[in-house]
This record gives sequence, structure tokens and C-alpha cells, in this order.
Amino acid sequence: MSARLSSSLLIFLLASTLLLAQHPTLTVAAAADLSSLGPGLAAQFEKTNPIWVRFVNESSAMLSQQIENGAPYDLFLSANAEYVEKLAKEGKLLPDSVRIYAVGRVGLLWRDKKHHSLNDLAENWVRFVALPNPKLAPYGVAAQQALEHAGVWKMVHPKVVYGENVRQTLELFDSGNADAVLTSGALLKGRDADVLPAEWHAPIVQKAGVVAASSNRDAAEKFLDFLVSPAGQDIFAQFGFGSPPKH
Repeated sequence: MSARLSSSLLIFLLASTLLLAQHPTLTVAAAADLSSLGPGLAAQFEKTNPIWVRFVNESSAMLSQQIENGAPYDLFLSANAEYVEKLAKEGKLLPDSVRIYAVGRVGLLWRDKKHHSLNDLAENWVRFVALPNPKLAPYGVAAQQALEHAGVWKMVHPKVVYGENVRQTLELFDSGNADAVLTSGALLKGRDADVLPAEWHAPIVQKAGVVAASSNRDAAEKFLDFLVSPAGQDIFAQFGFGSPPKH
């Protein structure tokens, strides 16, 4: 290797190291209903901030447990506000950082790709209906409340097959194991799904908090500020989310 080539390589490596030092990577533990939003949120944020954002999507329950056990996340975006509140009380999240970042909506998709009344879920031609497990997912609670509001829960309940989270519930439907699915409306974007009226169920309030053990607290706070800003909320709105309530 020539001295000139060796010198050029050294300069490149030093420049790369400096770039990495100037661009911290933010690891975001994000609920499964945010799977489709991650790339867009990260790209918009990175346009004006020297911070790289990496999303890890899983059920809020599992992510909460991982944070309890010391997983190296910087920010937690939960679909279930209770997990964030609990972790903040335990000191796992910075209490002052906790805030609402979005309000979820329930979507309904049919196997025949048509639009039906919610009452049709009780019809005999509907064999199985996929729902997130209400014991684990707030979207499951909201879906059940909507079916109760429509007066069909008792007839639909025997047909229900449960997913552990909104993404697994959609996978049940996509694999042919259900004739209809009620899950996160954000995951159904572009699939001609119906969004259930928000007043049919309790609000799916989604909260976030900075992980107390994070070494990137400032970056995490900055990204959280972006999420609740007009630019961030515009992306959430494109996927059907409601905005945090204004105080």
C-alpha cells in the first residue's frame, strides 16, 4: 500500500469516526402500531437533526418488560399509557419527560375487501374475527367496547381469535385465519379499511417517556419534542392517529 493511499485511508477513517461521534444513534422502543410510521418519522427528524433514529417495534407489554430488565433503549413510545406511567413511578423513565404523543384509532378490514356494517360480524358467513387480546393491548379493549356499543359483542365473542398485539392480529388475518380484523387503523393504511368512530370506545391514549438510564437523554428529548410538533403530528395524522389533547 502506497504512503499516499495509506494516508487517504487514515483520513477517511478519522472522518468517519468524527461523523459517528457527531451523529449519535437514538434507539426507540416503539409499540407495534407504529411499525409503519418509523421510517417516515426518522427521515423527517434526521433532515434537521444530526441524530440517527433506530426503531425497535414490539408489543408495549414486551418493551415495558425489557426496559424493566435494563434494555438499552433511549425512548419508549407505548400504545398503553399505563406501562409508561408505571415505569415512570419506578424510576425507569424520567417522570418529567412523560407526555401523550398520539391517540390511536381502531380499523376494520374484511376478507372480501368490501365495506360492511359492523353488525355483519354476527352473520353466519363470518366464521372468525381477529382482535388484539384486551388483556394485553388497548386496541383490543377499544375493539371490544366498539362491538359492545354496536350490540354485537355477545354474538361475535365466540368467533374471536386473539393476537398478542396489533401486528400479530393483522398477521392472523393475512394468513387466512380470520374473515375480518379489528386492529390498529395505522397498520391498515392503504388497504381500504374502515376506521371506527372514536366515540364508540374509550380513547386509546398513547404515552412516551425518556429512559432514565439512557446516555442520549438530550437527543431523546429532542425527538420527543419533534413527535408532538406540527411536523411530527402531520405524519401521525397521515396514518389516522389523533393528536394529543391540548391543555
